[in-house]
Amino acid sequence: MFDIRLSQEQRQFRALARKFAQEEVKPRAMALDREPEWEKRVPWELLKRGSQLGFRTFVLQEENGGSGMADHLTSCLVAEELAAGELGTAYYFMLTARRARDWFELRMTPEQRAYFVPRFVADDLYFTTVAIHEPETDFGFDYFTETPDSVRLRTRAVEQPDGSWIINGAKGYQTVGYLAKLILVRAQTPAGVQSFLVEGDSQGLTRRPLSKLGRRVGDNAAEIVFDNVRVPPGRILPRAAKGRTDMGTHPTIAALTLGLGRAALEETLKYTQERISGGKPIIRHQAVGLALAEMAMNLEAARRLVWTAAWVKDHQEAIEDGSIEDLPYEHMATAFTGAAVQRLTEQALEMFGGAGVIQGMPIEKYVRDAHVQKHVSFPAVSRFKITEALAGFARKVPPFHGGD
Repeated sequence: MFDIRLSQEQRQFRALARKFAQEEVKPRAMALDREPEWEKRVPWELLKRGSQLGFRTFVLQEENGGSGMADHLTSCLVAEELAAGELGTAYYFMLTARRARDWFELRMTPEQRAYFVPRFVADDLYFTTVAIHEPETDFGFDYFTETPDSVRLRTRAVEQPDGSWIINGAKGYQTVGYLAKLILVRAQTPAGVQSFLVEGDSQGLTRRPLSKLGRRVGDNAAEIVFDNVRVPPGRILPRAAKGRTDMGTHPTIAALTLGLGRAALEETLKYTQERISGGKPIIRHQAVGLALAEMAMNLEAARRLVWTAAWVKDHQEAIEDGSIEDLPYEHMATAFTGAAVQRLTEQALEMFGGAGVIQGMPIEKYVRDAHVQKHVSFPAVSRFKITEALAGFARKVPPFHGGD
């Protein structure tokens, strides 16, 4: 089969992420989550500190200001640790980090790289987002209907005589969309859909934040509006060559969910050892013990799937030589982990009893975060992808939903 053994470098970086998450991020999580004003929930100082420790840039090669740890397994290790501290805070680092590898090192032209990489590395608050979704054109989520070739994005880009582009339109639900200083915008052109590198301070670009049920210490833009936004010449990101895209979004998101589940289990273990009922800690009651065992088993099963998905993305030759079966492990990891962690947090809530639903209790936050985490990762789509692989069927994907 295959053997996953962590290198010394991976173990050390994981330990650094755990120390930062547990000592600096987690102690501030509950207070940030309860802030009524959106901007006060942005963990500015934690974002600066985490960037200085390398959690935003570690996937880049050393010559580009990173640590050269571009493999997906390392990203999943770091994602779990950061999310165990606080899920929303972890999102800033992990989505930006994986995009950095894909955009800056695999796809940008030398001229684009020379312009963007120094800015990205030097600015501790330089985060990125992808602007794809928009009103009434998310046809890719009608899974039982092939997307017609005539579908067009409403966000349009028109080339100007000097080679620049003017973008008009609106996008919604961009994770890290409100603070992002670099936005990859998918827009319709006469030649088809193109990916434009748009700087966050561009004139004519406005953003409106979104408050959510959970993952409140995170940044989502409810809407990004482009009103005659000018994009300079040479800012179209080249399409990913086959086998060269390196985002790793699914394993990373699954690992973030895993970290949330681990935090919930750890909090529940602590509570059940302290809470006395019937003259003894409730962990010694059989029903509680059985539930904790199930929670731990499902969490470890999720971790195995996440690690397998990450390892396979880093070792495609293992599929080619038959060492491991060709299955959509990243979709399996996303779907299973989302459902397992939601179930885990609900089981934990039952053990907390009435105390669990009180605002300010960690488990109440974890339940809300788990609901958001499960549903934003489109678990039904992942399950359909698994079925496709089993049936040997590949559904046509809209051109504006892939590759970025």
